[in-house]
Amino acid sequence: MLKICLLWALLVPASAQVYKWVDEKGVTHYGERPPQGRKVQEVRERLANPGPSPGKTVEPNWKEKELEFRGRRIEAEQAETRQKQQETADRQACNRTRDRLVQIKSARRLYRLDEKGERVYRSEEDRQSAIAQLEQQVAERCR
Repeated sequence: MLKICLLWALLVPASAQVYKWVDEKGVTHYGERPPQGRKVQEVRERLANPGPSPGKTVEPNWKEKELEFRGRRIEAEQAETRQKQQETADRQACNRTRDRLVQIKSARRLYRLDEKGERVYRSEEDRQSAIAQLEQQVAERCR
């Protein structure tokens, strides 16, 4: 029975009407009982806690500071992880390009397979051009 009374006591203030009116000086007021003879509006959207008054800055409490610190730490760890992943990907691309360059330099003749699966040999000029391109890629990717 006590629990029901406490629950009811908590719910009743939440359902109270809130009114808004402006006095003769132009100041806006809010309250549960509006004055007689004033134009009043019912406030439908209410905040649970009012924000800080204008001109006042509120110092964050230790919980907010802790959450902010943890957020910054997580962001830094994520940035570090992304950087390591990028470095690994760059290193792998460099190694693949170097391997391909070694293959082309050591090959006697280069060929590709056509749509029938037959070998089509490339000229020596094509081979030298491919070597030059790969050497340029190695210079760009492998710093």
